[in-house]
Amino acid sequence: MVEPGDVITAEVTSVQVFGAFCRHESQDMLITIPETSWIASFNSCKQFAERGDFLTVKIVHVDIKSGKISATIRGLYSDPWQTDQLKVGNSYTARVVRYVENSDRCDGNPAYLLELVPGAYVMLRADGLLLEPGQNRMVIIQESNSFNHSVRVSIP
Repeated sequence: MVEPGDVITAEVTSVQVFGAFCRHESQDMLITIPETSWIASFNSCKQFAERGDFLTVKIVHVDIKSGKISATIRGLYSDPWQTDQLKVGNSYTARVVRYVENSDRCDGNPAYLLELVPGAYVMLRADGLLLEPGQNRMVIIQESNSFNHSVRVSIP
């Protein structure tokens, strides 16, 4: 049985707007949207994960009576907002996670989900770019809002 604080690899079994259901061995768990990223990068977890993905997660809570388990991805890493990393003008080598056909953070346009820093994901408008998952891409922060935890990036 997993316990709070355990770091495990879980397979995504189902994705809903509000979160991703995952399984580790025979234990089911849920990662809700706020626990996916330090940056508010999407309004639907369907833009973050797909069934069959494997995610490294940290167990946050185990309810023994109901059997419900909650997990986090962002909780594996320090909060980049507290360390003032996400400033306008900063450049990063971001890792491409996936192509998103209809990104709500890019006005419904195609985009790529990028891991900007560990535990913090952003959307980059596709605009003719051909990127592959796992590829690195240099990006620059164009806008940063610590109150809303939002960031807009572009390519240099």
